[in-house]
Amino acid sequence: MGANVWALQFQAAQLLEKSWDVVKGIEAQYLRNPLLKQVFGQELVLLPGMEDALTLDAIRGLYDSQTYDYLIFDGVSGKASLRMWGLPEQMDWYIRRFQKVLAESELAQALSPFIQPIAGAVLNISGSQESINQPVQQARSFLEAGRMVVQSGQRLLSFLVTTADPADVEMARYLWGSSQQIGMTVGGAIAYHSQPDPQAFAPLPLHAFPTLGDGNWQPLMAAVPSLDVAVQNAPAPVVVNETEKQVKLFLPGFTKTDIDLTQYGPEVTITAGDQRRNLFLPGSLKNRSVQGAKFQEDYLILSF
Repeated sequence: MGANVWALQFQAAQLLEKSWDVVKGIEAQYLRNPLLKQVFGQELVLLPGMEDALTLDAIRGLYDSQTYDYLIFDGVSGKASLRMWGLPEQMDWYIRRFQKVLAESELAQALSPFIQPIAGAVLNISGSQESINQPVQQARSFLEAGRMVVQSGQRLLSFLVTTADPADVEMARYLWGSSQQIGMTVGGAIAYHSQPDPQAFAPLPLHAFPTLGDGNWQPLMAAVPSLDVAVQNAPAPVVVNETEKQVKLFLPGFTKTDIDLTQYGPEVTITAGDQRRNLFLPGSLKNRSVQGAKFQEDYLILSF
């Protein structure tokens, strides 16, 4: 596209082929007799949801290569992009929660004397409990690394895009609140064609982008916000005050009636819109029940 600027469109079918080779390599590492070696990536078809995971993994590969100063991702829609960026945390929850449920089940306890010798015969490992858990722990470490990137404003920064149309402003605020559910940092709002009331996105800065005319990109380039300043202005998605035993979640774009709070044992779950978040609490607040909850000035405030 220009000096030191490259554009890339992901092709899901090609990404699937590459990822399938990785899957077969992992299987060969852990199974004495791999089952998938006769299934080829060129034969596979994309199932719903696979494209998000493949795209996220492709972005991870570009990120880990350290070849580029910045990666700019433009998704199909705001909701679809948030589902993609939320995959590491969501998948880790399923692994962690169901692993715990299975480990504590009567079936697992009844079969425990047989699991290690069977695993030793089937898996390419020693059969000890530690080596049996190793693939799961590796998967969780991989997902944890992804979650930390998503929730670090220094490594991943997003921007809202809107016009002055009230429907666009409302949708942008909804996506703003939804992004906080996955811990994503929003650094500002970009307005094109027309500029809405800046107070709709306070305390975020509102950046007016001119319309591209006659192929002149210079005005657009001049309007691009400073990323360092954007990170400094962004409100934190979650603020924990252990002294006051309080957690504040920033949820702009929602009202009290849009938010649902549930707690089952140590799990505290916040549902807002179509995003659901399981809170990671510090040691002093773990296993404590929520004593009070109120919604005030775009913040859900929980007291433990």
